[in-house]
Parts: sequence; structure tokens; C-alpha cells
Amino acid sequence: MRPVARSVLTVVVVALAVLAGFAGGWYLHGSGSPGAGSTSSTLSIIAAGTLAPILPGLANRFAAETPGVAAPAAAQLYEGSTAAASALTLPGEPYDLFVSADFRVIPQHLEPPVANVASWEIVYASDPLVLAYAGIAGINSTNWYEKIVGPGVVLGAPNASIDPLGANVIFALELTDELVGLHGSLYDHFFSGPFGGFAEPTAATRIVAENVAATALSTGEVSAYLIYRSYAIANHLAYVALNGSVDLGGVSASDVAQYATVNTTVLSASSTAVLVGAPILFALTVPATAPEATLGIAFAAFLASNATATAWAADGFVPLAPLWSDHVPALPGAIAGTAPNGVAALPPYLSSELA
Repeated sequence: MRPVARSVLTVVVVALAVLAGFAGGWYLHGSGSPGAGSTSSTLSIIAAGTLAPILPGLANRFAAETPGVAAPAAAQLYEGSTAAASALTLPGEPYDLFVSADFRVIPQHLEPPVANVASWEIVYASDPLVLAYAGIAGINSTNWYEKIVGPGVVLGAPNASIDPLGANVIFALELTDELVGLHGSLYDHFFSGPFGGFAEPTAATRIVAENVAATALSTGEVSAYLIYRSYAIANHLAYVALNGSVDLGGVSASDVAQYATVNTTVLSASSTAVLVGAPILFALTVPATAPEATLGIAFAAFLASNATATAWAADGFVPLAPLWSDHVPALPGAIAGTAPNGVAALPPYLSSELA
């Protein structure tokens, strides 16, 4: 992992102040008052690759409203959520906030008994899959699954073993096969191996990391890419919406039951693991190893507040109200007290997905 430059300031108090003209002001008070234009503290972030076009802008906004804080690109890393979580278990990882595109990653990879890197997560928004495309004439939300199996069409997808989106692509194909009665032919066109088994890409599929999906589409490397709606909007991609039964954007008990009918097998360390379909829910935490945990908590509170809810919605997310957490009593007060509609425990039908 690349090193992150940071300052020496010891942050001792974080306060939220409501100011005229702002949804919220975010201030750090350290040992001494920084002079005008000076920077004393660096916010470092590791997050899902799909957030690369979105989160830096919110971090810059936070820094602009927080005297003495900077959020440079050099202190931010965007990659597959599973890979990011694995990195956080290594010694010396210098990140103050982790944002995952799968609400299961933090509890299953970073919390006890697996690891001691995190003790809570905030689940703040859903983000349905869409099909982004380039050069596919006549495609729409009702015929997309027919169009993408046409001659010369190549589907891009990330590696499911390091990125939850890769598994979500497989789930969407499997669910569409079930919904439309294609009897597995859509999945079989893009992956070899049985439903629920290890999915090996066919010649019609190219492994492309999600954070370069837009480039792959613009250069013609791929013709289609099942991607989060927020990514498609942020990168101004042409896309079609999917049926709610297959886009993994629903969060009701019936949605969860529907999504759980599909699964796939991925590599996990030196063995394999079975992943079950579930809603796409973004979650965040402040690692126990964060060099500036108080700053990470302040930014987490900012992301969970009214100050950013409108921005998340404009970017294609569906913000939750109230927010959810796997361990409400363990939440820092600054976060729990900032969420406009409070924080509730994960519904039982979702918490069971963490087992």
C-alpha cells in the first residue's frame, strides 16, 4: 500500500456548529490555532473503487469547512472493497475512514472474531445496479439481456474474489435468468461453471476493475458493464435501469429473500467461500488503527448528516432514514447524534446476512 503523508497535530475535540448559509460547519480544535490558510491535519481514506468519482469531492467540501484540515488525493485509495478490507488487516495501514460497497465486508472481515480492526459500521445508502453500455443500438430496460448476448458484445466485470461488484454482476445475471425464464443461458454466455459454483469468465467477459469501467467503455475494450447507478451518473455513462427484482437495490425483507436465491463461489485466502445475493448497501467505519481517529469520526459524521444526504441522492444513491448499524451501542456519539433520522439496528433479515 502506498504511504500517506500526515501531520503531527493531535486532535482533541471535534464539534459540529450550525452556521447561517451552511448545513453544518465542521471544526477541529488542536493544540494551537492554525493560521489562515495553514494545514495541520490530513484526512486519509480507503474506499470502494466506485466511489473514486464521488468521495473526493465530499472530502474536499469537508476540508473546506474544517480549518486546518486537508484531504489530498495522495491520501486516498480506491479499490475493491474486499481487497481494501484485507489491506486494513495489515500492520501500519494509515487510513482514518473505510467505506465499503457491501455492508457485509466490515463485519465479516474487520470485526471480531475475525479481526480487531473495527467494532461498528454505519450502513447509509443503497445503490442499484444498472447496465452501462457503449455502441449497442436499440438497447433499453426491457431488452438489455437480449442485446448483450449479441455478436461482438463484451461484458466487463471486476474480479469477484476481491470486489463485491464482481459477485453482484453474477447475481444480476442469475436473477435475470430466473425472472425471464432463460434457464441459465444468460449466465452461461458470460461465465462457465454451475450456478453457485466458481464462475470462470468466458470469451464474452473481460475482467476490468470497476474504477476504470468508464475508460474501458469509452475505448471499446468492453461494450457493457453492470455497475452501480452512482458510478454511471458520476461518469456520464449511457445506461439502462434493471428490473427491481434483479438490480439488488431493494432493502425490504421480500427483496432480501429474492436476492438470496442466488449465490456464487469466490476465492478466499487459501480456500473458497460461497457468497449469497444480498442488497447493495454502502457502509463505513473508522478503523481502530486510524492514525487520526477523531478526524475520521468527524468525516464519518459529516457523511451521515443532512449536509451530504442531498449530495448522495443526486449521485444516484438512495440514502437510508434512519441509518442502520450492526452495533449501535458502540457508535461514537458524534456520528449517532448527527444522523438526521437517528441510527437503528440492522433489521433481523439483514443482520442474519452477516453470519
